[in-house]
Amino acid sequence: MSSTVADDALTARRDDPRYQRLMAATREAARGGYDAVSMRELAETCHVSMTTIYQFCRSKDQLIAEAHATSLAAWRDRLVARPPRGATAADRVMNVMRSYAKALEQDETLSRTMMRAMYSIDPDASASRAAVSRTYVALLDAAIGEEAVVDRAALVATLGHVIDSVILGWVTHRHDVVWVRRELETAVRVLFGSGTAVNAKAPKALPERRQRARRPTP
Repeated sequence: MSSTVADDALTARRDDPRYQRLMAATREAARGGYDAVSMRELAETCHVSMTTIYQFCRSKDQLIAEAHATSLAAWRDRLVARPPRGATAADRVMNVMRSYAKALEQDETLSRTMMRAMYSIDPDASASRAAVSRTYVALLDAAIGEEAVVDRAALVATLGHVIDSVILGWVTHRHDVVWVRRELETAVRVLFGSGTAVNAKAPKALPERRQRARRPTP
C-alpha cells in the first residue's frame, strides 16, 4: 500500500467517532500497562463489536501504536497552532525535545506501553510507526519555522533517527529518562552548532543512576 493510500485510510478512520472513542479508551487502559489493554474489554467500553475493532486495527500492538500516533499528532497540531518559544530555531527545537522527554516520565507506565507497541515486530504496527515518523518531521519543521537552516531536511531526518534510537534505549530499560533528555539535548547542540544559545539554557543533567521517586503523569 502506498503512503498516500495509507494516509487516506488513516484519515478516514480518525474521522470516525467510534475510532476516536476507541483511541481514548485504549490510552486510558494503557495506563495500567500492556497486559491491561484488552480488545474485548475495549469493545464493551466503547460499545462497539469486536469486528469493528478488528476493522480499525488488526492486532493489539497496532491498536496501542495507533493510540500513540493519534496522541502525538494532536500534540503536533497544538504546536503548529502555537509554536514553541525561543529566539532561534535551535532554542525552539530544544524546547520541543525537552517537552518530549518530559512527556515520557509524566506517566511512565503509559509511555512504556505505547512505545512497546510502537517498536514491536508486529507488521500491522508499521503504518503507525511511519505516521509517527512523519509527525516527528512536522513537529521539528514547525519548531524551526521560517528560519533558514543549512541542510534542513537532512537535519530534521537525522534528529528523527536520534529520537528513535534514544527511545529504544529507554523502552528496553538500558537507560533512564535523564539519559534520554541529555542525549536529545546533545543532538540538538551538535546538529545546530555548538555556538547556539541552547548551551546556556540546558539544565544540569542528574547522574543517570539516580531514579525518580515520584510517579509521573502523561
